[in-house]
Parts: sequence; C-alpha cells; structure tokens
Amino acid sequence: MRVPRSLVWSPMRWLLGATAVALLLAFVPVSAAHGELFAGEALDKTFCGLPQLRQTIVYIDDMMMIDGQTAWAMQLAVKLRQTLASGERVTVVRLSPASGLSREVWSGCWPAYPAEVAARYRAETYVLTRNPLDRVANQQRTFLREFGMALTRLYADAKRPEVAVHFTPASAPTKQILRALASDDGRFTQSKTPLRAIIYSDMAENSDLGAAMKPSAAAASALGAKLGVTLRRSVIYGFGVGSDLDGSPAFADCARLFWGAAIRSMASTLGGLDADLNLPDIVPARAFSSPIDLDLDGLTLTGRLSLLTDLEGNLVDSWIGVSRLSSTTLTGTYLCRQSSNQPSACQLNAVTTAGVTTRTPGETLTLAGDQATGLRGHLGVTGTKAMFELHTAPDGS
Repeated sequence: MRVPRSLVWSPMRWLLGATAVALLLAFVPVSAAHGELFAGEALDKTFCGLPQLRQTIVYIDDMMMIDGQTAWAMQLAVKLRQTLASGERVTVVRLSPASGLSREVWSGCWPAYPAEVAARYRAETYVLTRNPLDRVANQQRTFLREFGMALTRLYADAKRPEVAVHFTPASAPTKQILRALASDDGRFTQSKTPLRAIIYSDMAENSDLGAAMKPSAAAASALGAKLGVTLRRSVIYGFGVGSDLDGSPAFADCARLFWGAAIRSMASTLGGLDADLNLPDIVPARAFSSPIDLDLDGLTLTGRLSLLTDLEGNLVDSWIGVSRLSSTTLTGTYLCRQSSNQPSACQLNAVTTAGVTTRTPGETLTLAGDQATGLRGHLGVTGTKAMFELHTAPDGS
C-alpha cells in the first residue's frame, strides 16, 4: 500500500517509531486507518496482572480539538513512555465540558516487567520457548499504537476549525470541566492504588460553579462539598492551559489559583498546571501507603500518606493528606534497608509543596522506623514550635 505523503509527514509519526508510518493519523479517516494500517500483534492483557503501583487516567477535553493540531498527543505519548511503571494501567477518557459528562474510550496496561522479574528472565536460559523479555519491545509498540488509535478517534470526532475553538474572556463559552471530572469520580473512590490524572484542557472552567478567569479561592475551596465529589488517592496534572484563550496573559496564574483550591476541596492534590505537560521523569518501582495520625497540639487528626519511589528512593506522585487541614504533594526520598533477621530500617526525608499545618509554602516531613510496626516522625516548620508528631499505622494498614 502506498502511504500518502501528507500522512508520512504528520506531526504524530514519532509515536510509532522510525519503522512505522504514523500512529494517530490525524488526517486519515479512522475507519480506513484501522482497517489498513493498524493490523498487528494484539496487546497482551497478562501485563495487567502484574502488581499495580499506580494507574494513569488521561482526560482529553473534546472542546480543545483543533483541525490539524495534534502536538498535544505527541507530548502525551513521549511522557507516558518515559514514566509508566511495569503493568501500569492507562485509561483514556473523553471529557465533554459542554455537557459536563465524560466517557471512557480505551484502557490498556504498559508492557514491562518489574526490575527483579526482568533480571530473573535475563539470567534464565530458554530452549523450547521464547524468553518473555523478547516480546516486550513489540508489545510496547502495540500499546502505543492502540493508545494512538483511541486519541485519533476522539480527535477525528471532535475536531473543529481553529477559529471556532479560540475565544477571548468576553466571548468565553460555557465549560463544565468540573462536572465532567466529577462524573468520573467512581474511578477514584473505587481505586485501591494511587492515581495519576493527566488532563489536556485549557482548564477554563466557566459555569455556575465558578470561572477560572475570575478565580475566588474561597468559593473554589467549597466545590468538593458542593459537588459531593472526592478524587481520592490522586495527583492531577493539567496541560494545554489557556492555549485557546486570547487576550489574557495572566490566565495561567488565575487557573492555578482556582484549580489548586478546587482540587484540594475534592481531597486531591495538584501536581502541575501549565501550557506544556511537565511530568517528573521518574518511573515508580516501589510503593508505601498508610493511614496516619497527626498530633496537632493535643488534637489527633487522621489522614493518609502515599509514597511512590524509583529504585533509588526518589519520590514521585507522592502526597500527604490530613483531615480538616489539606493535602499536598511531596518531594524528597524514601529509602528502606533490610538486613537478615532484622526489622527494615526506613527513612523518609521530604518537603511539602504547600503548607499543611501552617501557611508556610513548604513544610518538612521526616519519618523513620519499620513499616511493619509503623513509622514515627514530625511534620511542620523546622526550627519552630510548629513541628508536630506524626506516625503511620502498623503494616501500613
């Protein structure tokens, strides 16, 4: 089959690698693309049976689809390839802010093995069967192909001319992004693993719930209760912020103020909000999660600690949340050392990205001990009286 020149030079061609034609095929009818170019190895569902450290939900705002503009999908594929953990489930959800609804369009698990499993396979000799590692590269290409097909279908169905998408603050359309997210809250309440939500949207909420162009942190902080929604166990990243909004250079700061308060009100944390997709280039390899108790001047407050680290102990998509206070992401390290017949010695050295016990932008969180018996330490401002005792539950239960 002869591939049209316009297809070969699509900005989406990277996603299939140097030996493929194009992944998203933004300018080819989806039915033809699916029938002629997307045949190949099926995605192996057994990778979904690996231990799940995290799952990723990709939300695509269908009001952002501009005919001929597909670089957003390239950003997504590049970052996912760099940051997905072995067996991590990725789900694509179509956000429809015009109606305040959402719909899942695809789901699959990243084909890779944990480091210790991959090391065992490399050390083994296979005669009558193939080494499982031999299929990983092809399976990853299949994953990206199917992921791209899902984005292609969404794009092809929703794309509009650029002039129909761009707007000014005075001509802003009604956008119910909050309600569209809230319609998918069951995914968060039912999840037993940490969630990373990536939202491609201008984040220009403009509804009866509030307007990101005229933010009120006080009003936004009540939205979780108003909607009756929690986005538990999640860290949320937004990109594409303000990309279709003309004449409002300060919008990004307004959006961060509005969405930071709104997301905290839904018991979640904001990992980043910008025009580009900025995800930490860290692949989770280990996880620890536990209920916590915080002694705030004699008042015991409950909460939860969720830690994800790479093999070197660097934190990613980690957070702490305390009832009646707030939730925030964490940066730092968490390392555990195990010796024979001895309890594990774990040490957390972290800094919050927003105040929890005070209004200080960054507080110190230190914990030490054995996970089986519970970690103990402090949260607050170093060198002041605002350092409060904190401990995790035994066994992280």
